[in-house]
This record gives sequence, structure tokens and C-alpha cells, in this order.
Amino acid sequence: MSLIKFFSYITLYDKLLLFIGSISAIAAGAILPSVSLIMGNVANAFTGGGGSSGSSGGDIISNMSYIASYVILIAMSLFIFSYLFFAFWQHLAENIVTDLRRRYIFALMRQEIAYFEKNKVEELPA
Repeated sequence: MSLIKFFSYITLYDKLLLFIGSISAIAAGAILPSVSLIMGNVANAFTGGGGSSGSSGGDIISNMSYIASYVILIAMSLFIFSYLFFAFWQHLAENIVTDLRRRYIFALMRQEIAYFEKNKVEELPA
């Protein structure tokens, strides 16, 4: 079954969930490389930016405080976007499964009685 056919039965609400979840996943993926940039700044904070004169203790603490605020900001935004991605896609998956089950039970109920004589009732959910 193709992926396009799988998503052809979703409602407008499900498309909205799909869109917001996908945008959140892209945002969370775009945030991840910024962690490596911050770690480079941590190394520079201890060496004084690569200069030979070195840094005083106060400069290192102020630089690390500045970097820590960025780390907290990145962590919070990564948590929020990752949660949105997971929550919206999970809700979309539940909606799709519920719709497929509903379609299956309606298809079963439209069968003639001879179908149920040939197949055991216990095998229907499988």
C-alpha cells in the first residue's frame, strides 16, 4: 500500500495535525546543530577566545553565565518542539487507526451471512 493512499482518507483536522507535527519536527531538527555551536563557545570561554593573554575568573564566569542561558533556551525550545512533534503525530496515528477500525467493522457488517458461515468468528479480528 502506498503512502499517498494511506494518507488519502485523513480529515482536514488530521491534515492540520500532520502539518503542525511536521513543522515541529523540522524545527527540532534545525535546533540540534546549534548545540555544537554552543559547545564551541564553551571551549572559547575557558581560553579567552584564543588569545594568548588568558582570561580572568570574572570573565570566565560571565561568559559561562551567558552561554548557560543559551543552553537553557536551546533545551527548552528543543523540548517544546520535540513534544509537539511527538504529541501531534501520536494523535494523528490514533485518529488513523480509529478510522481504519471503523471502516473495517463497517465492511464486515456489509458482508452477506454466507461469509460468516465460511469464516470463524474468532478469526475476524485477525
